[in-house]
Amino acid sequence: MEQHAGKPHIDWMITIPSLLILGGICVLFLALNTEDNALLNSFFAFVTGAFGGVFHFYIFGVLILLCYISFSKIGSIRLGEGPPQYATFSWVSMLFCACIGSSILYWGLIEWAYYMGSPPFNLEPGSREAAEYSVTYTLYHWGVSGWATYSVAAVIIAFYHFTKKVPNLRISVSCGFTGQNSLLGNVVDIFVIIGLITGVAVSIALGTPLIAQGLHHIFGIDTGIYTNIIIAVFWACLFGTSAVSGIDRGIKILSNVNTVIALGFITYVLVAGGRAVFIGNNAVNSFGLMVQNYLYMSFYTDPIGKSGFPQAWTIFYWGWWLSYVPVMGLFIAKISRGRTIRQVILGGVLLGSLGCWFFLAILGGYGLDLQLSGVLDTVKNLREGGDYAAIMALLDSLPFANIAHVVFIIVAFIFLATTCDSSAYILASISTKNITASMNPSKRSRIMWTLSLIILPIVLMVVGGLNTVKLCTVLGSIPIIFILTAMVWNFMKDAREISRRA
Repeated sequence: MEQHAGKPHIDWMITIPSLLILGGICVLFLALNTEDNALLNSFFAFVTGAFGGVFHFYIFGVLILLCYISFSKIGSIRLGEGPPQYATFSWVSMLFCACIGSSILYWGLIEWAYYMGSPPFNLEPGSREAAEYSVTYTLYHWGVSGWATYSVAAVIIAFYHFTKKVPNLRISVSCGFTGQNSLLGNVVDIFVIIGLITGVAVSIALGTPLIAQGLHHIFGIDTGIYTNIIIAVFWACLFGTSAVSGIDRGIKILSNVNTVIALGFITYVLVAGGRAVFIGNNAVNSFGLMVQNYLYMSFYTDPIGKSGFPQAWTIFYWGWWLSYVPVMGLFIAKISRGRTIRQVILGGVLLGSLGCWFFLAILGGYGLDLQLSGVLDTVKNLREGGDYAAIMALLDSLPFANIAHVVFIIVAFIFLATTCDSSAYILASISTKNITASMNPSKRSRIMWTLSLIILPIVLMVVGGLNTVKLCTVLGSIPIIFILTAMVWNFMKDAREISRRA
């Protein structure tokens, strides 16, 4: 329920600079309006090459840190008083739907095909080894390393908000910049907002054309840029309504409903597709390969073979996960009151990873079996027709294909809506002064950030090109590395003090 006494107010010292920077980014990308712009490609290659090792070490270090926190006395610290605020099913549903979005459907169907056609470790494209590692690398990119970044941010933010009762839901507070007028704190929160917007922009820029292709396939609707913009605006209206409704009435309901529908869809692919035996065996094999090669994959930069695989994919994914750290850390923290640090870490890392692996093993295994049996050449479709044509062809291969398309569109639509409404809610919280655990940010602020979230994705769709999307992600994630480091440093100091007194 909205609080009227001591109503929270928008902090314009954070909001205005953030909106101005967002506008500048949009103008910059529009000025470089071409899919294969040489400058963008060169810049992306330079950034991923120069920072690749840093990303690898950082992500692995976060995972090791979480293992230590979970099984130390710090893990027993309770985040707030009383029982958990949400039942486990609702908590896991919101965590998974908000943190993953429609991207898991997009990449789950075709990511393996990218890796089979251009495999890691300088393997022969299309070979048996390339096929074995195709789903393996997909599981790796969506597994414990990525979820560790969300979880470490979540427990730190929740620790200060619920345990230490600091009345600001901001990343800068977790870094130790507690002064309301702290210039450095404002700069940190501005960087957080920009990083958050770039991460969400990538999801919307990839998800919107996917919905458009589905509608074209079923109803023959044109798939041009204007259709994408209309879908994006309609999306904004949907997740804006949910964000304005708040977590209990909007986000939780959407998440619970979508979890049930998504599980039904993935079960249909497993059973009706008639390839359950291969999917199950391949899932076990892929998981085993990932565990066996986890350290190698965690530090694989390919300086000798120079295939560009880790730069084009692993660094892109780590950048994407990191760009989402602020919003997902804040959102998971917001819904985790009453749980212990250990519960949040293990629930986030293990349950989040298991959910991703379940989806990806089924979707990727289904497509891979069609590829190997010669029924559908997704690698060729991807190369000749692009991502969306390959996805539509895979859905066409299912029994009752039109129904499969409709359900797929619904799941993708709501998945992304839950990601975006939670993002709009958290953006409004960051840019609000003195917001307590029982308060919601103002509806005006939530509507403003809902509109702001949709601008950059539209620009990325106009500019076009996966490299543009990847560059946006990686650039937005670099400041988050430094911010998350400051959060961890400050948290470890304060958490050790509390655990010693316990």
